[in-house]
Amino acid sequence: MPLPESLRATPRGNASPPDTIDHTDADAVGRGVLTMMWTFDTTSDTAPFDASVRAAQTGWLTEAYAALLRTHRPRAVPGAQWQEWASHRAHTTVTLHKAEDAAKPADTATEAWRQWVVTATPHGRDHWTAEPVTALAYVRLIRKDTGTAWLVDRVLTR
Repeated sequence: MPLPESLRATPRGNASPPDTIDHTDADAVGRGVLTMMWTFDTTSDTAPFDASVRAAQTGWLTEAYAALLRTHRPRAVPGAQWQEWASHRAHTTVTLHKAEDAAKPADTATEAWRQWVVTATPHGRDHWTAEPVTALAYVRLIRKDTGTAWLVDRVLTR
């Protein structure tokens, strides 16, 4: 059974297609995953969570984290903000700025942590633009060995 349109790993906004990312670069993988997870399109997504499920389909995540995202369902329906965006048939564009913390663990050959300020700006198809939404995201990446692909194992946001 094919995935519904809202859950396909099709980039929207300014998300990069998975095959254009250098998977041996932890920054590039972290940037790609966060951009996809915050790129929403209210004309095809039923809620912001659909973007995380799309990211789970890319191969950029560990299987355990991808499975968690695919099976987790939010307890609440989208709120007033999503409804406002939907009334304008909005999609988001995402910008990321590294916000490295001196206290973060040092990279090893098989683990890296990245910290980003994520800003998602909704743009309506009726030329409406809302205030951006901003979050701080901590990304844990792992890989089997030097030179192999980095995979996102966890994303924590505040």
